[in-house]
Amino acid sequence: MSELQEQLAADPPVEPDLKAERVQAVLIEAPQEPSETRLKAERVQERLKRMPQWRLSPGGDAIDRVRDLPSAFGAADYATFVLREAARTRQKVMIGLSGGRIVVSVLASPRGQDRGSIGLEQLDFASSLV
Repeated sequence: MSELQEQLAADPPVEPDLKAERVQAVLIEAPQEPSETRLKAERVQERLKRMPQWRLSPGGDAIDRVRDLPSAFGAADYATFVLREAARTRQKVMIGLSGGRIVVSVLASPRGQDRGSIGLEQLDFASSLV
């Protein structure tokens, strides 16, 4: 047996513990690089002025838009589109549906230095929604 084989036999490789709770804890505790996308409140307001129908939520941790579509089916289809785009771009959104009315809320970053503040990614995502 070679020296490497003897060492592997004596010390079997340890499987990493990848339970979801531990992975989340590691991600939350990991040092975050300073974000280049963090915007001052004035910049967010300026950008929202160019985005008709979008408004900053009272707590400042989301931007919202209400759309009235001709049917509940159209609203459900639009909600599906928004959710797929959010998943693709890793954005956190909330959707409210009532008949043909849909409320889309794009939420601020849930962790890191940008926690609780709307950033460039959220504004870009919201403006990309037709």
